Amino acid sequence: MTQTITAYPPTPPKPPMPVGKRLALTLLPPLLMGLALVLLYAGTRAQLPEHRQFLMPGASDLWVQAFSRPDVLAELGARAAVTLSIAVVGLAISIPLGMGIGILMFRLKVMERAAFPYLVALQSIPVLAIIPLIQSAFGFGFLPKVLIVALFTFFSIPTTLLLGLKSVDRGIIDLFRLQGAGWQVILWKAGLPSAAPALFAGLRISAGLAVIGAIVSELFFLAGRGGLGQMLINSKIDFKYEQMYAALIASSALSIGVYLFFAWLGNRLFSDWHESGGKSS
Repeated sequence: MTQTITAYPPTPPKPPMPVGKRLALTLLPPLLMGLALVLLYAGTRAQLPEHRQFLMPGASDLWVQAFSRPDVLAELGARAAVTLSIAVVGLAISIPLGMGIGILMFRLKVMERAAFPYLVALQSIPVLAIIPLIQSAFGFGFLPKVLIVALFTFFSIPTTLLLGLKSVDRGIIDLFRLQGAGWQVILWKAGLPSAAPALFAGLRISAGLAVIGAIVSELFFLAGRGGLGQMLINSKIDFKYEQMYAALIASSALSIGVYLFFAWLGNRLFSDWHESGGKSS
């Protein structure tokens, strides 16, 4: 009995997506969402009585009273720098501390059992409720603002790192052990590279929360030169709603920018070997 083998022609690779189509797929969804939000804002403003429409200024008022004025732009830049410094220093505390605790929880099972309930409790306690305690202990300066940012951004770092370390292929760990590698070598050569995508997912979450934490801290600690949060309060008190909305837009842009930085850094690190890098075929 003769077996017939059918030869199939090779499947050609997919041609690369045109640049124009790639840009359209990248930019069109957020632009459409932004347009929907603008229409929702305009519709909500139109329903207000005329004497209350100043509470939601229009685009022309924002331009004339805020974004076209050099003094307002200079204040936005200076206050955004203060807010960014608070967010960055808070992240500089929460990231290494969170990574250290995540590694300890992975290395010592008893440490995970001891620390994880307190991490959950820390995340469950409203930060606003403990701000008076922070004020009593550390005053009203730069340090308590940084601590609030660290509290906002801490939880996602050890939990995502621990999840990533637990997801390392056991075969890889066994291979290292067969070669006589110690725990530190396994962690550095296998554990952290495999857990890095999960860790960066937590870092992206923390990055967005860092600016929010900085804004919240400035709403309660008004002493000294404040950032965008203080500008929001001052503009509301002075009935300068155009400048208040300008500070709100700047805060959102700053938070998105920090988030996109960590997303870009993750894509640069993982695009060649991990699906989270977003490398398209």
